[in-house]
Amino acid sequence: MLLEEKARQIIENECDDYFLGFGDLQNTDDPMIQGYNTLFNEYPTSISIGITLPFYNEYSTNPEIYNRTNCQLKTITMKICDLLEDEGYNSFSFPKTNDTNESYLSLHVIAANHANLGEIGENGLLTTPEVGSGVNWGTILTDAPLKISTN
Repeated sequence: MLLEEKARQIIENECDDYFLGFGDLQNTDDPMIQGYNTLFNEYPTSISIGITLPFYNEYSTNPEIYNRTNCQLKTITMKICDLLEDEGYNSFSFPKTNDTNESYLSLHVIAANHANLGEIGENGLLTTPEVGSGVNWGTILTDAPLKISTN
């Protein structure tokens, strides 16, 4: 079974409504990620996992929703990292941050964008065609040769 399918099975054991994509972050001319180039030389492929926020709307600010999906993402990314390392690859689960700087753009959003899961909006959030910005994202960086997501 392919690594991509094994990762999908791990996610499906933890949640029902999710996004999964694979991106190439190395050798890109994207100015938003040039500061991470040293990291991407070691871990050139990203795995983006998005969990749809339940009962989300643009006015939803319930921190419990984010806490619950953050716990799910932590479990999922840990299990996928274990899978990759068992297969002989290096991996790094990129941690979540609470940066509130308005100019800050999350690596999770950038990686999901490079995995063709949505577009980055003016507000710095990734907007998916299916549910808009109602998704909480997690990211794994790896040197595994995964099939990059395309449109």
